[in-house]
Amino acid sequence: MLGKLDPKAKTTGWTIVLTAALALGLSLAPLPEAFRPIPTLRKDAPLAPRLAELLLPKSLMGKGSSGPIKDDALAGVPTQPPSEEPAVPEEETPTVEEESPTAATAPPSDLEGLTTLTRARALSLETLREKMGSQHVDIELGCRRMGANGCEESGLAPFFTALNELREDRRKQPVRVVHLGDSLIASDHITDMIRARLQERHGSGGKGFLWVDRPTGAGRSVRTGTASEGWQISRLIDRNYPKDKLGYTGVAFASAGTGNPSVRFPAEGARFAELFFQTKPDGGSVQFSADGKPLQRLQTRFELPGVAFSRFALPEGTKTLSLQTYGKVELHGVSLETGKPGVVYDTIGLPGATAEVFLRAQKGAFRSQLRHRKPSLVVLMVGGNEAFYISRNRITPEEIRSQATELVKQVRESVPEAACLLMAPIDAAVRTMGGELVPRRGSKEVGDIFREVAREGGCAFWDALTAMGGEGASIQWLSTGLLNEDLVHPRARGSDLLGHLFDFALQRAYAKEHEPLLMVDDPPGLIEGSTALKGTFARLRALEEKKSTERLGIVQLGASHTAAHFFTDAARGTFTKKFGDGGRGFIAAGKSSQRLAAAQVSRELTGEWQVLDAMQPEAQPGEAWGLTGIRAVGAPGASLRMTFCEGCQDAKVPKAQLSLYWLDAPGAGKLEVKVDGEAVPAEEPPPEAVTAATVRIRHFPVTGPAHSIEVTNAGGGPITVLGAALDFEQPGVTFDSAGLPGSTAFTLSREEPAALEKQLTSRKPQLLVLWYGTNEAGLPDLDPEAWHKEYVALLSRLRASTGAECLLIGPTDRLMQDANGRWTEASALGRVLTTLPAVAHEAGCAYWSARAAMGGERSMLRWQRAEPALGHEDGTHLTQPGYEQLAASFMKDLLSAYEAYKLAPREQVQAPDPGQVPTQAPTPKQGAPETGPTPPAPGPTQGQAPMQLLHPETESAPMPQARASAAPSMPAPVARNAEGG
Repeated sequence: MLGKLDPKAKTTGWTIVLTAALALGLSLAPLPEAFRPIPTLRKDAPLAPRLAELLLPKSLMGKGSSGPIKDDALAGVPTQPPSEEPAVPEEETPTVEEESPTAATAPPSDLEGLTTLTRARALSLETLREKMGSQHVDIELGCRRMGANGCEESGLAPFFTALNELREDRRKQPVRVVHLGDSLIASDHITDMIRARLQERHGSGGKGFLWVDRPTGAGRSVRTGTASEGWQISRLIDRNYPKDKLGYTGVAFASAGTGNPSVRFPAEGARFAELFFQTKPDGGSVQFSADGKPLQRLQTRFELPGVAFSRFALPEGTKTLSLQTYGKVELHGVSLETGKPGVVYDTIGLPGATAEVFLRAQKGAFRSQLRHRKPSLVVLMVGGNEAFYISRNRITPEEIRSQATELVKQVRESVPEAACLLMAPIDAAVRTMGGELVPRRGSKEVGDIFREVAREGGCAFWDALTAMGGEGASIQWLSTGLLNEDLVHPRARGSDLLGHLFDFALQRAYAKEHEPLLMVDDPPGLIEGSTALKGTFARLRALEEKKSTERLGIVQLGASHTAAHFFTDAARGTFTKKFGDGGRGFIAAGKSSQRLAAAQVSRELTGEWQVLDAMQPEAQPGEAWGLTGIRAVGAPGASLRMTFCEGCQDAKVPKAQLSLYWLDAPGAGKLEVKVDGEAVPAEEPPPEAVTAATVRIRHFPVTGPAHSIEVTNAGGGPITVLGAALDFEQPGVTFDSAGLPGSTAFTLSREEPAALEKQLTSRKPQLLVLWYGTNEAGLPDLDPEAWHKEYVALLSRLRASTGAECLLIGPTDRLMQDANGRWTEASALGRVLTTLPAVAHEAGCAYWSARAAMGGERSMLRWQRAEPALGHEDGTHLTQPGYEQLAASFMKDLLSAYEAYKLAPREQVQAPDPGQVPTQAPTPKQGAPETGPTPPAPGPTQGQAPMQLLHPETESAPMPQARASAAPSMPAPVARNAEGG
């Protein structure tokens, strides 16, 4: 039985009813929209459905919820006064979105300095920008110094001057940026994109300033250390903030003296660390350790309290920097830098911050810290909280103007040589009582105030509100998952878009301030791949769709970039993962090499051997060489052993073919061959006596991927071994790497044609990849017309003999040091970059610029200074990580062209016939060649092992004009000690 209603409950019920009725009446009344609680009820539509939509659950209306959003860039909620504790939801790793094919484009200047992979992500964000209606908004540069004829120095001039010094290798110290802001950047969203782009365009100087711990209870820890328990945190955003010691860094981490709090920082790549701390009369000490090994101990006890700094070197290879406190210690943070020229981008994001919050810093501490960082640019990114307060009538426009003006003044006075930039706040939304989303009042007003403050203060200004899409953009961002449910903070993808928009704005302004150092057109991406590689793409498609039973062969010919194997190993791995494994392919004869370890291939020479190559002074035009330009000549009793898939487990599949390549000649010794330790019958002698050097190829049917082949000279003269190959008899890709350090396209063109073409034909290539040009770039007297003519003739000959398609790779960004030690472009780099695309076009080949993929002009400098280093210190080669990154860029562009091919109508993708272009050109004088750097030994990978040996087969090809390279009279090498490819 129901009891009587509580009088209080009855009163509350009537209050709710009367309030709802009042809201309904006001919403339907002819009043201004701002006074109507539910504006949508005035729209031209039936009233009943709109009331139902307001009152009934979405599930009953058939609309459902939008579902959870996985990535969350929320770093703090600035909808409370700064004296209140900002609520910061937990968010560690944003969802990485798949990049879909995009038709978006951007001016080359916007993409300047970006690698292939970053360029692809940038164009993906351009597609998102177009979808969202966001805009590219130019930075309003402002004026730092006026003269008689107008502005003499723009608001960003010091920053752009510093970047030019980096670009021209005239600067030895980093270019630092200090970015102060609110919760939008508290977890390093937005700024992580800006930092990554600037460091890729101009080089990295290190991580920069890091807090000891997160200043709030949640958010990402990417800009902090890993702190122990026991730290006491005080902040400028606290209700009772410390008024006498905090600088612009805004947070202090103190030990009370009763425990020994500690903190660890990831320090990979850093060579210098600097501690920001507070001195005090009763200060304790800090012990620094690198990877657990003590470095030094710092005393913080000084009679006069104040902010202080202590910089010290880190041992090379340091992974972790640890700080252990003893006694009463107060720390502000640690800066980690590489010690190399490059960009360092500090982020100071305080949830709930306003200009007034940063003005709470003790002026002397603010000035001292900022001057010590020596920034070239200070970015001020507040305004969101001011906009919230103005929408709630908690602050006046005059107060906002006064506080922003004072902050700009304090920055300019602290670092008068630095540039400064203010950003407008982004758009935000609010919900009305009826649940309708409307733009939050105040963002545009605050942005207009900041524009005036920037102009008056000699700073640049960027209108983030307009770039986002203007007032109301936040509502669309929410509907597409780019904005958090709090209607204020972008999610990770939205933050990336904002960072992308600012990066492009900054780059566009900078592009107007400098001219290219090398006037050459060097376009990125795969050029003419859609026409030149139709046959290759058709066969790849058949492999992918499981419609092919044949192996697809790719042979890459080149110099030390190819000989290093790191590039081809990485490309081969991508090919085989997507299209199947066709076997390891060809390996040149030669000495033991750690470069082959990643493929689990080994070589061993026993006895007296000479490893000769086509770059030695004794080499003559018209000689016969192996695919890599190598010959291994063994005296009687000498043996060579080559092992594929070393250390693999036994396996009976797949069926495979092991091949031996050698050079027969009059007076050559007798070969004894063992496969997997078992002697194989000697081959039948040729029907006619050998009168000239002849390439011989012998095939041994085997099973499984792990095999060894051993060749011994049984006497009668020297033997000349060229290499061996292992190919699987199954669908998949084989990618041969045939590189000779120091060689050029001229080197390959002057080899005995029949020997080269016989070996290439036996490899059955669908695609020939030729990577020459880096050594040619170092030839001061390179004749581009002669090189063009001879290279085209070479390509025509190789294509005619193999029926293969072709792809040319351009040089890396090759630099040389001048008399002052500064890096400048190699003497013929411009001629090479201009000639190669024309060669590719005339020969019917695709073209891909390695230099453009690295980031274009002076990218080698940035790759040298990256952590880990991507460019070698010689200015020509790359490190193993560098080659692997370049291979990833190459494969991305190649597979993007392949995916576009699959989308084209079938009638448009018929494979062309190989082109033929005649003639041969004279030889230019050659300068000093490139020589390969000594790479680290990569770790082995897993594989599978051998099984049975079947009966061998033999091929031979006479070459009437080849030199008898196996003759005993061949001189020993004197100029270099070849290793083999």
